[in-house]
Amino acid sequence: MKKKFLVPAIGVMTSMAILTSGVFADTSTQNQNNSSSTQVSAPSALPQLQFRSNLAYSTGVSAYIYGYTLVEMARTMQKFEQTNELNTFKHYRNLADDKFRDYVKPNNDTLYSQSWLDLSKGPQVLSFPKINRYFTFQFMDAYSNSFKYIGGSNKKDYNGGKYIIVGPDWEGKFPEGTNVIKSPTNMTWVLGRTLVDGEKDLPAVHKIQDSYKLAPLNNNQAKGSIDIPTIQTSDYDDPIKFYSLMAQLMKLNPAPQKDEALLSQLELIDIDPATGSFTGGADPVVLDGLTRAVRDGKDAIQKSLLVLQMPNNGNWRVNYERVGTYGDYYLNRAMIAMYGIGANTPKEAVYAITRKDSDGNTLSGQNKYVIHFDKNNLPPVNDFWSICIYDSTNFFVANPINRFSIGDRTEGLKYNDDGSLDIYVQSTAPAGHESNWLPSPSSTTNPVFGLFLRMYTPKESVQNNSYIIPSVKIVKEQ
Repeated sequence: MKKKFLVPAIGVMTSMAILTSGVFADTSTQNQNNSSSTQVSAPSALPQLQFRSNLAYSTGVSAYIYGYTLVEMARTMQKFEQTNELNTFKHYRNLADDKFRDYVKPNNDTLYSQSWLDLSKGPQVLSFPKINRYFTFQFMDAYSNSFKYIGGSNKKDYNGGKYIIVGPDWEGKFPEGTNVIKSPTNMTWVLGRTLVDGEKDLPAVHKIQDSYKLAPLNNNQAKGSIDIPTIQTSDYDDPIKFYSLMAQLMKLNPAPQKDEALLSQLELIDIDPATGSFTGGADPVVLDGLTRAVRDGKDAIQKSLLVLQMPNNGNWRVNYERVGTYGDYYLNRAMIAMYGIGANTPKEAVYAITRKDSDGNTLSGQNKYVIHFDKNNLPPVNDFWSICIYDSTNFFVANPINRFSIGDRTEGLKYNDDGSLDIYVQSTAPAGHESNWLPSPSSTTNPVFGLFLRMYTPKESVQNNSYIIPSVKIVKEQ
């Protein structure tokens, strides 16, 4: 049986433990000290206060892990709104390089086109023509679940199409045969990716991006607007601000019925999703527990990365399970929101990362490495794969040839006579193998780096983690 990270259970079990070890234990002690009396003394005020604080803490940790993704999605939406209106596309026009700082671990394979939708004002219509290269539109609800893909592994979509996107409360009628996408929440993220083959290919991709159209179903629909306070990074550490934001967002984007087990606990810390209110901050005892809860809830998410990734060939770690759609794996969902919000489902893409060589030592620009793929062990994909290199802060590494990734589409890539492939990772050009060179940081700067293997529309062996990724080996100097 696979281990499940069911956050609702955390609050229930912890609360029971506190109940039996706190108030009841105190009462038992008093009985022993007053054995001559037949009447049990009432618990003192101090244990009762501690119990209430601990109950708020345990419930608050569960709620924090549950609500983290919802707040982070809204913060991501607000960043989009700084330069764009809701229900419109923002197209990224340039390949990411070492100066790119919009988000960590950027890819160098596709150009993004994204939009945040407010479907409470009415449906939106997405249309696009026939596309002659890899592209995909990923649809995510307010809780970051990917509920629909257009393109990608769905090859029929490459012929073009028109889709009407409606919110959860939409009750209108459409003619038979209309393509309708129903979002579980009114706040919806549409993240598009279009394949690009280097700088020379940018004009062609820009033309494709311009063919992606979003428009309201009716011209009299009001503009999109989601009214919540501006979210600051400091709000994640402030219980009053965090739980207030969480409550407001849950009112705007009601949770699915399956989450009822957790929702029923929220009243213990005075969160009411129906009204979007949080009043727990008015009670200093409850606030004490929630102050500890935001600290430890955030810490649990930060430290869960290695627990939730699956090992592959020793030092590679793979995100393939419970990614993109999360069900009741709330900790997985929060971890992805913290480290790589908007991750694809395994059917569309699988990512593997390593910062260690085959001997378990940290990858460093002071060394030279090779990754050897046997002819029959190249990444098994239906579309393409690439390896990106990132510095210690998860951004691209500056290098003399401006190469930030390498893969099966790299111009001039050379295979060995037997069909195998060697990728050379080092800070200086490998003599005779320059075409297969992925530059690492110079040893005179911060030399530590990581490698990130992306596999798009991977085959089953990748999706179930049975494909063995070649290790990163140090090149022995002659």
